[in-house]
Amino acid sequence: MSHSQPQYDPKVLLNCQPVIVAVIDPCSYKVVFQNQVSLEKFGDISDQTCHDKIAACATPCEFCKMPEALKTGEIMASEVPLPNDEYLLVQWSKADTTDGRTHIVEAITDITQSKRQQKQAEALNRQFEAANCELRSLNQQLKDYSVRDGLTGLYNRAHFEELLQQMGAQAVRSGEPLSLLFLDFDNFKSINDTYGHTTGDQVLREMGRLLDGRRPIALEQRIWRASDVAARYGGEEFAVLLPNTSAEGAVFLAEQLRECVTRLGNVPELMALAMHSCTLSCSIGVATFPAHAAPYDLVSAADKALYVAKNTGKNRVQVCELENATLV
Repeated sequence: MSHSQPQYDPKVLLNCQPVIVAVIDPCSYKVVFQNQVSLEKFGDISDQTCHDKIAACATPCEFCKMPEALKTGEIMASEVPLPNDEYLLVQWSKADTTDGRTHIVEAITDITQSKRQQKQAEALNRQFEAANCELRSLNQQLKDYSVRDGLTGLYNRAHFEELLQQMGAQAVRSGEPLSLLFLDFDNFKSINDTYGHTTGDQVLREMGRLLDGRRPIALEQRIWRASDVAARYGGEEFAVLLPNTSAEGAVFLAEQLRECVTRLGNVPELMALAMHSCTLSCSIGVATFPAHAAPYDLVSAADKALYVAKNTGKNRVQVCELENATLV
């Protein structure tokens, strides 16, 4: 036994929809049908233009895509923001009548709630991204605090020794030279005793600026490469690792550094020294792998060279002497 298909009144179906539905003659823009929701929202606007009675526009609305829907036969849509922070989704679809005419079905849905939820989600995402960015920054700061000296901003001794192991192993594998400069201010104790520890600390900060390849110093041209590694080794002692640098290249850089240190007293923060004709200087010891020592002995070899420089006049560069070197 066959069952006949149920028959529905199209108007009843349209009246069951929870959205505003109006059927419009695209030639005149006049409304020819409204469903119940449309009647409750706008009243009976039959035979009146949709743009006037629905959107309060004297001419077709800027957002209207009725002509495109009529031309392409595809469903067109626009999201329309209202002045009271509400949003409507307006859709147009082509519908042919039984007598050969073409009308447009305009459906209007209130999407205010979903748009507000979308905005809230976007705001939460922005807050989340900002929090993540701040967390990343804090994590970087924590990492910096663990590996950097608080006064000079250079790497601390512990991290420098870790990097020396890594770069030394790389130099052994590649066969490329690795040089180390070990330097110490001359007569630094007298600066602290004469001008105070505040001035002494500022001297160390300026040395940090000079050695830190991340920060250019105003009075001197940067002499370091991005691959070079500088650290405050302890007190007024500093160390610089120079990968793929021969002893001759290291001496050249050490002499440049020594000259720069003699002019550190000219920076505004150290004018007290310049006013009293106090000239800063440093002594530098140089050691190179493989010429003078194994990578793990470079500090000791450069320190011995520094000792020689201190005891032969100061304010000079001394290369590690082979009889004092620890060869590979």
